[in-house]
Order: sequence, then C-alpha cells, then structure tokens
Amino acid sequence: MSRFFPPSLRLGHPALWQGLLGMLVFFGAWQLARTAGMLAFLPGPLEVARSVPGEIAQQGFAQSWRFSTQRVLLGFLAAAVLAIVLGIALGVSRRWHDLLFPIFEILRPIPPLAWLPLSILFWPSTEMTMVFLTFLGAFFPIFLNVLAGIERIDERYIQAARSLGGRRRTLFWQILVPGALPSLFTGLSIAIGITWEVVIAAEMASGQSGLGYLTWNAYMSHSLPGIIVGMFSIGLAGMLSSAAMLWLGRRAMPWRTH
Repeated sequence: MSRFFPPSLRLGHPALWQGLLGMLVFFGAWQLARTAGMLAFLPGPLEVARSVPGEIAQQGFAQSWRFSTQRVLLGFLAAAVLAIVLGIALGVSRRWHDLLFPIFEILRPIPPLAWLPLSILFWPSTEMTMVFLTFLGAFFPIFLNVLAGIERIDERYIQAARSLGGRRRTLFWQILVPGALPSLFTGLSIAIGITWEVVIAAEMASGQSGLGYLTWNAYMSHSLPGIIVGMFSIGLAGMLSSAAMLWLGRRAMPWRTH
C-alpha cells in the first residue's frame, strides 16, 4: 500500500510528523485564543469538533459532497481534454498559435464568476451553469502549462529523433508527451484547486445544493460551527483532489522521484 502514497505521507517520514505537529500547534493556538477571549466571536476547535457528528448526520451533508464533487469532476475533465488538445495544437503549430493565442490572452484574465450573468442566460439549467464556470476555472491553468511544457522541449531532441528516422507518431509519444507531462500535471494540480474555489462560489451565489450552499445555509442559520465544518469540508475536498493529482503524476512519470 505504501506505493500509493508519496514519501512525505508515509508513517516513517519526518515530514508527516512535522505536518501533524504544525496542525496541532495551529489548533492549540486557536483554542487558547478562544479561551482567552481573543476570538470570542468564533467557536473553538473543541466546540467545532463536538458539532461535527451532528453536522455530518444532518440531511443533505453527504449529498452536498456528492453534488460538489460531481460538478468539479465534470468541469475539470472537460477542461482538461480541451486544454490538452489546444495546448498541443498551439505548441506544435506556429500558425495556430498566432491565430488563437491572442484570443485566449483576452479571455484569460476574466474571472470565471464574471461569466455568471451570461451563463445563466445561455445555459438552460443552474447545474450546467455551475459546471461551465468550473470548466472556465480549470481550463487556462492546464492550457498554459501544456503549451509552456511543449515550448520548453529542447529542439535538439526533435532534430536528433528526425535524423534517426523518427516519424511524427514517434516524436509525439517519445518526446512531446514525456517532455510536457511535468508541466501538464503542474497545471492539473493548480486547476483542481481553482475548480473547488469556483464551484463553491457558484453554489453560494446561485446553487441549491453542494458544499458551498451548505456553508452559506449555515451562515443564514447563524450556525458558526456549521460554517467552520463546511469550510473544513471544502478544504478537505481540495486536499484530497490535490493528492489524487499527485498520485496520478507519480504513476504517469515513474522516472521522477520527487
């Protein structure tokens, strides 16, 4: 089972215990500040921990996880497919790069939530609107990293392969793909975090389900422990998603030790 976890998460690795120590210090300082009255408006970690079973047991908690995860996966996977295809196309073709890259540079700075009004008008359902916003949040980090990964490949490798009679398929699978994989997984790791940020904001703004809606509903109910449980649920979801990207990267690039 140890091969499924990075070295820093294995029981004997110092980084794991250092991380646990850091969390212990954080929660301890939080509890002390609460006890001393410095955070009188905020429940302490012990109070939050006591509320966790009730929050988890309430109707809709498990469904909130499922709905948010589903939206993230749909938007993320759609963005990954399109971003990889376009990143490769623009990376290997100067004509396509010159034609399309200026358009992407205009669209890239627009925050996904700025598309919300148009998305509501364009898409027939709120669900598709939230998936689309998630797609926008994931697309550009993946696209730009794939493009950068291909552009950073040393031209001498390609020339050497061609001089040895390498065909386009060989160049693609033996040079372009391995050369771009590190940048691709950097983009995927960044994108999966952004998708959670976007979907939570979208659920708070216009959703009727999901972790964002659950957290907002706790705010409307004046439940501070519920808000914090919702926030930590979002953080846990993002951490697990990033860990999944790390695991996939290690499986796809066994030659990289770190």
